[in-house]
Amino acid sequence: MFKLNTLRFFFLFAIFSCWLTSSAQHQLSEENEEYIHDKELELTNDSSYWDNAAVFYLGFNKTGLHNWAAGGMNFMEVHGLADIWIDYRHNKFHWNNFITMSFGMLKSGYGNLSDDPWWKSDDLLEATSKFSLRTKHLWDYSFLLNFRTQFYKGFYSDNDRANDKYMDKFLSPVYPIAGFGLDYHANNHLTCYLSPLTMKSTIVLDSTLSSQGVFGLSPGQKVRTEMGFYTSLIYSHDSIFNTQGLSFFTDLTAFGNYIESPGNIDITWEALISYQLREFFSITFSSYMIYDHDIQIPLYDQNGLPDYYYKPNGLDVYNVYYDNLDVNSYYYDYEGFVIKTGPRLQFMEYWLLGLTFTF
Repeated sequence: MFKLNTLRFFFLFAIFSCWLTSSAQHQLSEENEEYIHDKELELTNDSSYWDNAAVFYLGFNKTGLHNWAAGGMNFMEVHGLADIWIDYRHNKFHWNNFITMSFGMLKSGYGNLSDDPWWKSDDLLEATSKFSLRTKHLWDYSFLLNFRTQFYKGFYSDNDRANDKYMDKFLSPVYPIAGFGLDYHANNHLTCYLSPLTMKSTIVLDSTLSSQGVFGLSPGQKVRTEMGFYTSLIYSHDSIFNTQGLSFFTDLTAFGNYIESPGNIDITWEALISYQLREFFSITFSSYMIYDHDIQIPLYDQNGLPDYYYKPNGLDVYNVYYDNLDVNSYYYDYEGFVIKTGPRLQFMEYWLLGLTFTF
């Protein structure tokens, strides 16, 4: 699905970006003209400009059933989301920072909820810091730093949780990205960053995980570095479709390795839309999509059953003769059997009705 030659993708995106820039410079809308005018004023004076914003969402759901004849399951969930934006401009210097954090926990069961374990329903920590040398045009010269990780342990199954066989944890993995490139600002809502020289790393600090050789690393390896291109397209608006209180944010990124598997493009796509119902209440939809060829996920059929490897006779589960398998192509279940793994399109979405605080 994402098999696209890296160099071809990069040049196509570069051509599109140049066309976008040329078109915007020759046919600027009133919003573009206002942006350029304000930018030129900032470049010619000695004032400093700070723009800061923070939005926090908090939601809670609970269902309690006691001697309920119709049946059902008890359920409890707590979910939080935070977006923090810090922007500083002084003459030709521009420093832009964006931090997003989300975490959700839930428990469900037929008996007393206090006896059931908490499970993660969402877990993300991502930060981006961009340093730019501003020009009088729509393009700026920029250096970008980005990292993405999670807060807490994650598990594939009940048995994995009971045996503390976690699939990830804080800073394991963490994906830092650093690159030089060009930053295109069409207006105060749309930003496009394009870097032909980017370094991306995969870091697994936990010794237990690194010894397994997960996330594209070899057994015992804790750091893997790739060199390639990186692009990020960000759009945000606090009153989209001219609707007061309806805000929208989306961030689409792509990374391609020039040397290793150049046909594989790593993609992330985040989208968040929120509608302010009252002063402190809102309804929010958030989604996050990831495709990374190095992230191998255990495969299950449509009935939820694992896709096991088998011995040559096809009768017994293949849990012994796996020496010829690549270390990232299988996963042990709690009984020691070997489940096939492979890269998959990851997608997470949730609706949140709850409290919103904006600063």
